[in-house]
Amino acid sequence: MQERPHDLPYVPHRVEIDPATETLEMLPYGLYIIGSRGSDNINGMMADWVMQVSFEPRLVACSLELKSTTLRNLRETNVFSVNLLESEDVELARRFAQPREASKIAGRSGGSAPVVHDKLRDVPYQAGEQTGCPVLDDALAYLECEVAQFVEAGDHILALGKVVAATVLREGEPMSSRALGWSYAG
Repeated sequence: MQERPHDLPYVPHRVEIDPATETLEMLPYGLYIIGSRGSDNINGMMADWVMQVSFEPRLVACSLELKSTTLRNLRETNVFSVNLLESEDVELARRFAQPREASKIAGRSGGSAPVVHDKLRDVPYQAGEQTGCPVLDDALAYLECEVAQFVEAGDHILALGKVVAATVLREGEPMSSRALGWSYAG
């Protein structure tokens, strides 16, 4: 620890970031679990870039990383679910905060890189009636969607989904990045 004169207050070192990143990190986002299915897996992933984009037809957009299992599943089946979590359900949200394939994270050691995470293990869910995608038993509400269009968006792909089913399961405050103190910006 660096010594300082006793008459000066301690000021922690602040890492400077560019103003755009700092501003984007202040934007509040909802946190959702996107459910998908493919020929070899049923998956859930945490997403915060989700929003309604049209009234007629009812469309929602979900932004997905180019190498995500979820994007691969959506391209294969053209369906997904959006599960809204309750703001206090932090432990459930944490189960979905890592990628399905550990090798996707740069710097993973040789032993942990080949690990495949079954994020839905021990999480109660049902297959959605319209899409067959995971609908979490503990969700506040959910949407089932059919992919209407994929749109390239920088280092992500927007999946525009037509809402084909939706249900409010219980009342509560939806989870947000602000409530958890998380940010996802760059």
